[in-house]
Amino acid sequence: MNNLSHAQLTESFSLADRLSTDTEKLLAFLDAHFALSEGSHRNVSQYRVYFGRLLAHLSTGQCVGLKNPSAFLDYGGDRECPSLISLSHERKLIELHF
Repeated sequence: MNNLSHAQLTESFSLADRLSTDTEKLLAFLDAHFALSEGSHRNVSQYRVYFGRLLAHLSTGQCVGLKNPSAFLDYGGDRECPSLISLSHERKLIELHF
């Protein structure tokens, strides 16, 4: 299940209309400000929370965390497939709603 396709970054981006340009902007933003330890958010098939860390399952089968794990603040819903992920960058809170 690709839970990223339902994400919303309400301050700057909205994927409600599912335009590929909006999706690309969001993924580029996540890669720039919330980089994974390896790979790209473009290749994430699912996010989950494991022992208080955000993990990203890549389409290659690899499971990676954030390059800066402290950027992950909290989640909502099921830790195996969160409905909300809270991230922090430069004292700004970003919420991804799935």
